[in-house]
Amino acid sequence: MGSVSDYADRGIARLAMKADLSRTFARSRPARGIWNRHLRQRLAQAEDDPPIPQSAVRLYERLGCPIGLVIDGCWERRLGNWDFSYPATILLSTGTITTTPGCMAEGMEEL
Repeated sequence: MGSVSDYADRGIARLAMKADLSRTFARSRPARGIWNRHLRQRLAQAEDDPPIPQSAVRLYERLGCPIGLVIDGCWERRLGNWDFSYPATILLSTGTITTTPGCMAEGMEEL
């Protein structure tokens, strides 16, 4: 029974983390600008109810192991996901925007 509640607790914690990151994104004009530029480069219509970023990552080699939303990088169209071996721009939960040289050069995991 303990493993079931542990799993549920992790799921709830992950939902809370993503909700917090979504609020941070909504308050960050620079992050929204970077995301909209990314959408335009992918030929998406940013003006028509733009989707929000949904890929959360943890930079586990940085002080405090910060988490953030990926707002730009190399989108792998075939897989429908980010290719983290390339540099990525990330909005941290603190509201700071940072870049990573890619998971081959910096420890990063998708949450």
